[in-house]
Amino acid sequence: MEMPDVIAVPFPYQGHLNPMLQFCSSLSARGVRVTLVLTHGVAKSMQQSTLSQPFHTVECVSDGTDVGSFPRNFEELTRLPTAVSEGVSAIIQNQKKVSGGSAAKVLVHDAMMPWLVEVGRAGGLRVASLFTQPASLCAIYYHMLHGHVVEQLTHSMLRLPSLPEMELRDLPSFSQFADTAKQFAELSFCQASNLPKADCFLINTFDSLEDQVVKWMADRWSVKTVGPLVPILHKDRIDLFELDGESYVQWLDIRESKSVVYLSFGSSGVFTEEQMKEIAWGLAQSNKYFIWVVRESQQVKLPKDFKSKTSEKGKGVIVKWCPQVEVLSHKAIACFMTHCGWNSTLEALCLGVPMICMPHFVDQPTNAKLVEDVWKVGVRVKANEKGIVTRQEVESCIKQVMEGEKVQEFQRNAIKWKGLAKEATSDGGSSYVNINDFVSQMTFVKSHFN
Repeated sequence: MEMPDVIAVPFPYQGHLNPMLQFCSSLSARGVRVTLVLTHGVAKSMQQSTLSQPFHTVECVSDGTDVGSFPRNFEELTRLPTAVSEGVSAIIQNQKKVSGGSAAKVLVHDAMMPWLVEVGRAGGLRVASLFTQPASLCAIYYHMLHGHVVEQLTHSMLRLPSLPEMELRDLPSFSQFADTAKQFAELSFCQASNLPKADCFLINTFDSLEDQVVKWMADRWSVKTVGPLVPILHKDRIDLFELDGESYVQWLDIRESKSVVYLSFGSSGVFTEEQMKEIAWGLAQSNKYFIWVVRESQQVKLPKDFKSKTSEKGKGVIVKWCPQVEVLSHKAIACFMTHCGWNSTLEALCLGVPMICMPHFVDQPTNAKLVEDVWKVGVRVKANEKGIVTRQEVESCIKQVMEGEKVQEFQRNAIKWKGLAKEATSDGGSSYVNINDFVSQMTFVKSHFN
């Protein structure tokens, strides 16, 4: 029996599955045999999956709950390390048993599961960590992990090596996790703990997007940029949410070029009823066409009759879930109002779509800072003293990005980053070369990749 070269273990959450899947597709396209490890919960929750590349196999392991969805609270999440470690270890041992002593060469794991480094090493594999957020976030987590940020929090501006100056509001936020905020913060910071430990530390970004911080990290550790890992080059995708029908595509087809606002706030963002109403009436006041992804559990928070009235007037479409890349690549889309999750941010950059940033938590505030002040491809909303983004602010931001004095600058920069993202993944580009190097060094080097 022919053994795989790589065992790949994504973190069992919507925003982490597809970057790993994209990386595996890149490996598979280069002739690397991959075993993709999913949890039983993910397997039960999958609404749709498209696997175009010939993966060697897909294996399932327990997440400690196996309830058919991602662990719902921090207590359930604490079961993940033991359950996944035992499952991955069993896969490695089974491969050795079947093959007569050999198994995969490398374990590639999501950086959210840093403890898998030891599992891979114990099984005789080399280990690569995949960080699914920007390099800037990884650097911030590293500094937070080592106490460098706490020392500066009394100052109005935070200054860290190779990063732009940041205010407190630009740093990763965990307040939404309430009583478990400290634990979730530590879980996130620990993603950077394997920078000096892993044989290779892979980051879902590309060199020209974050050149200074990438160089700072690569000078210290075995870091390789391998992004953007978005479902454009490879169409492989896993969705844990039920997709709506495709009537919205026909609706978009009859709109003029760059006339529609696309809104989506990710797989886990939750707004209050008041905030949902402000977004809705801000959209109405802007008088722009829109398509808005509102998960089924959140639709009860919409203003009464808002969905039916906007649909009747032909002004807007509300969907439960949709393939985002297909929508963002449509000629009718003018801008993207987003929570600034890294997948969404990268997809907008790759497709040349300006953004309106409405970050919630974790990496999103930092991503919004980069979008507005570094890459200059959009604006960031301002909340009032109650933490609410008003309808007037929503309307104002939409008009700034679609008809304001900076429209040409936003569109010019968006096109620039689209070109640089394509260049990075094309033959001879930084990420293309880095993935080739990873494959070559994985196959021939016995100790470290670099």
